[in-house]
Amino acid sequence: MNPHFASLVFGLAQQAESALGGQLPPGAEQMPGATARQVAQTLIDTLGMLEEKTRGRLDADESKLLTDALTALRFRFVQTGGPVQ
Repeated sequence: MNPHFASLVFGLAQQAESALGGQLPPGAEQMPGATARQVAQTLIDTLGMLEEKTRGRLDADESKLLTDALTALRFRFVQTGGPVQ
């Protein structure tokens, strides 16, 4: 597994998880009117786009890492109050 890819997925997933917990990631406060939930949705969407754009190009471990992160985040997003795309 490429450590840079893993770091990217872990980093985005951790920021999304923090946003789902109500904490804005650093710099997000500069986005006028952005809520933690909107930031979480954007980060989840970003991981989804990464999954779509890399489909068929990842090794098995990388694919599993990304799929597992997205599944967990989408489930948590729905649990905390709303649908996810």
